[in-house]
Amino acid sequence: MVPFTTLLGERMRLRGQVSTVVFTVAVACALVVPSSAQAATLEWGECRQPATAGVQCARLRVPVDWATGRGGFELALARRQAPAGQRIGTVVYLPGGPGDSGVDQLRGGTKVSPAVAARFDVVTLDPRGTTGSSPVRCDPALVSAPPNVNPDTGGRLTQVVEYSRKLAASCRAGTGDVLDHIDSSDVARDVEAVRAAIGARQVSLYSRSYGTLVAQTYARMYPHRVRAMVLDSVFDHSLSGVKFLETTTRGVEDSFNAFAAWCVGATECALHSHDVGAVFDGLYLRAERGDLTEPSDPDRRISPTDLSWQTMRGWLYRPDWPGLADRLARLARFLPAGTAPPQLPATASFPMAAFCADHRFTFRDEHDWQRQWAKLKTVAPHMRTHLVWQVASICSGWPLPVTNPQAEPRVWVPALLLNNRYDPATPWAGAAHVNRTIPRSVLLTRESGGHGVYVSARNACADQATDRYFVDLELPAPGTSCH
Repeated sequence: MVPFTTLLGERMRLRGQVSTVVFTVAVACALVVPSSAQAATLEWGECRQPATAGVQCARLRVPVDWATGRGGFELALARRQAPAGQRIGTVVYLPGGPGDSGVDQLRGGTKVSPAVAARFDVVTLDPRGTTGSSPVRCDPALVSAPPNVNPDTGGRLTQVVEYSRKLAASCRAGTGDVLDHIDSSDVARDVEAVRAAIGARQVSLYSRSYGTLVAQTYARMYPHRVRAMVLDSVFDHSLSGVKFLETTTRGVEDSFNAFAAWCVGATECALHSHDVGAVFDGLYLRAERGDLTEPSDPDRRISPTDLSWQTMRGWLYRPDWPGLADRLARLARFLPAGTAPPQLPATASFPMAAFCADHRFTFRDEHDWQRQWAKLKTVAPHMRTHLVWQVASICSGWPLPVTNPQAEPRVWVPALLLNNRYDPATPWAGAAHVNRTIPRSVLLTRESGGHGVYVSARNACADQATDRYFVDLELPAPGTSCH
């Protein structure tokens, strides 16, 4: 999961990269319908604007509505091929978000280790509603100006619901019928069409964050098509709205507390001689009073919501604990002003519509909304809230049906689950629950913070265990922990 303002324009990536690639490879493909036994023909060619060495792009036409086969649009695809003579299969990479572009990410790197890239083609897609696959487009003025969802600073549920309805109407005008068919089960059907189109009897799945929900859904719907499945930073789709808010909020508080504990013993921490929790609380109270500003830009005010979500997304995600300590020290004026973080550009994209299609959030009335907010503050006395609070509040007023509501995974294929102990976005507790519900699965825990384990964490223990599973189908021992 990523912050609402980032999710609205998910082209801003974890390390501040902006994806501006436009894919214009022209491909003629037959319509793939749910019952089709014939694979469409893919024409792989050079990705354009700009070309990327080793990566080919293509487009695959799929129905808007898989149930009826009606409508049609093109999925953006990309692949990196294994060297000739060494290939043993295909890994399908399922990106997170909602809103991440698998195509853009594959153009930026292999997404798997060199050992796996040497044996497998890596194929990915922009999930429907994202970037090159009929993206959800709405009124940029609405998307870029979300409502206040903090009851302590004047936020009201009635205002959020009114905003949601206006936003949905603008998304309908800008997107069309795809808006009604963007949940994770629709994406799973698209993945099956991709499998058929590349001519693979089975595929191995590597999924990250929100993409692990698509992987679980695909494995439930097409178990005989799954050779291996890796869920990295596991999304637990079984939780009710209330429990989901509590679990994610507790997870980000645990992540902050792990950072604070590190700071106590780390002389390189800019807050080493301070009570980190007290420093953050002081900044939060200043933000509530309206007098917390960017040290280098006094006209740029920081709200309490901004403070919590910037802390989570900007530093706890990576994780960059020295960077977070430096940031908080500068906000507290213990250090010189430094450079302000960049502001996100305005965007018309709203990929979080997919999250609203996958989750049912209900607040009975204004009092219930405020009551749940108050409870989350007791769960996370420092961070107070999780960025998903804003998403849940907006989804509660989203006027379109929840087409893929929360449910247990019901997955029976073997799976390797990877999760950081102090993941601020997909809590370890959720991974542990999914591990218990998938009978033939193993959870490997990396004893650290951050979001993402395989390759991105550069942890030899976790990477080698994942490589062994992909290549030899050998799962690590239950309870495996990597330090």
